Amino acid sequence: MKEYDIVELINMRPEYEKKGLKLGDVGTVTEFGIENKYRYIIFDKEIFQDEDGVWTCNDINAKIFEEDLKVIREIN
Repeated sequence: MKEYDIVELINMRPEYEKKGLKLGDVGTVTEFGIENKYRYIIFDKEIFQDEDGVWTCNDINAKIFEEDLKVIREIN
């Protein structure tokens, strides 16, 4: 697993659920954590236009343990 790989969340923990994640969510590895035990992931969520007409998104940034992720696409 390396930076920019596309990953899927395959195991849940209470802290993930509190952030609004669910099993099967897909995201991108952004950086590595302490001793490579976890990764910082940006999970792609909804892109929408707010009441002022500005396009925005509600992506979720989370620290996820490597054992709870599956690489679904490697980026070279």
